[in-house]
Amino acid sequence: MNLTPKAIAQEIGAEKLVGNGDIILTGFASLAEAGPQDLSFFSDSRYENLLYATRAGAVILSKDFTPKKPLPSHVAWIYVGRPEQAFYSLVQRYKVPPLPGWGREPYAVIHPTAVVPSATYIGAFAYIAQNVRLAERVWIYPFAYIGADVEIGEGTIVYPHAVIMAGTKIGRNCIIHPGAVVGADGFGFYKGESRPYERIPQIGHVVIEDDVEVGANTCIDRATLGQTRLEQGVKLDNLIQVGHNVRIGPHTAIAAQSGIAGSSTIGAFCRIGGQVGIADHLYVADRSSITAQAGVSKSISTPGKGWRGAPAQEVRQQLLMEAVMRKLTELYPKILELLNEKKA
Repeated sequence: MNLTPKAIAQEIGAEKLVGNGDIILTGFASLAEAGPQDLSFFSDSRYENLLYATRAGAVILSKDFTPKKPLPSHVAWIYVGRPEQAFYSLVQRYKVPPLPGWGREPYAVIHPTAVVPSATYIGAFAYIAQNVRLAERVWIYPFAYIGADVEIGEGTIVYPHAVIMAGTKIGRNCIIHPGAVVGADGFGFYKGESRPYERIPQIGHVVIEDDVEVGANTCIDRATLGQTRLEQGVKLDNLIQVGHNVRIGPHTAIAAQSGIAGSSTIGAFCRIGGQVGIADHLYVADRSSITAQAGVSKSISTPGKGWRGAPAQEVRQQLLMEAVMRKLTELYPKILELLNEKKA
C-alpha cells in the first residue's frame, strides 16, 4: 500500500480529514505498535489513552468522537461513521493476498464423475471423490479431501488439509480453515451382549448453510440419522467439537475449545466463549451469551440472558454466589467458634 491520508479519506467517504493529508502510508498497525508510515484506527473507548501517545501517521476514528485532551498534531485524523469497518475494508483491499486463479494444479486427483466447473481452483494433491458437485468460484487448496457426494456452493474456500467427508453439503461463501474435519462419524455406541461397546452406524450427514466459517482443526460430526446443521452465518473458532445431530442457529459465534454434545440445539445470535461445554440433548435459547469455561448442564429456555460458571447460571446469580464464596474464608473461623461455644 502506498496511499496518502487524503486518498484514503476519499476512498472510504470520510466526513473530514484533519492534519497532513499528503504523507505516504505503507502499512497497517494497532495504535500501540504503529509507526509514522502506518494507518491505524480507534473505535473502543477503553483504548483512548493510546490515541494521545500513538506514533501512527494516520488514524481513522468516529466522526462523533470527542477527545478528552488535544490530539497529537503529527497524526492525520480521518473521521468516518464506522472506523473499524472502514479500516478493515482497506486491509482487505490492500493487504490480504489474492486468492489463486482458476485451474487445476499438478497431482490433483478428480474422479471422472465429479462436477468441477472450469471457474474453480483445485490445488496440488487435493482429492475430489465420485459424484462431488462443485459450483463455480470454489477454491479447494492443496491436500484437501472432498468425499463422495459432497456439494459445495459458489464462493466457498476449503483450505489445506481440511477434510470434507461423504455426503456433506456446504453452501455459498463459506470458509473451511486448515485441518477442519466436517462429517466424521459421531460418537455413538451401545452396550452389546459380548462387548461393552457396540458401534452405532452413523448414516446421517452435515449441512452447512451460506456464509459459515469453520476454524482450524474444528470437528463437526455427521448425524447418526438425519442432519447435523450449521445455519446461515455461523462462526466457529479453532478447535471446536460439534457433536452428531447438533443444530446451531443463524449468526451464532462460538470461541475456541468449546464442545457441544450430541443432539443439542443452539439458537440464533448466541455468543459462546472459549472452553464452554454444552451437554447432550439440550436447548440454548436465541441471543444467549455464555462466558468462557461455563458448563451448560440444563437447557436455557429464556432468550437474551447471560450465563456463566459450572454449572452455568444467570450472570447476576453466579456473581452473587462467587461473592458469598469469597466471604466464606472470613466467616469460617467465626462459625467454628460458634460451634465450639454451643458444644461447651
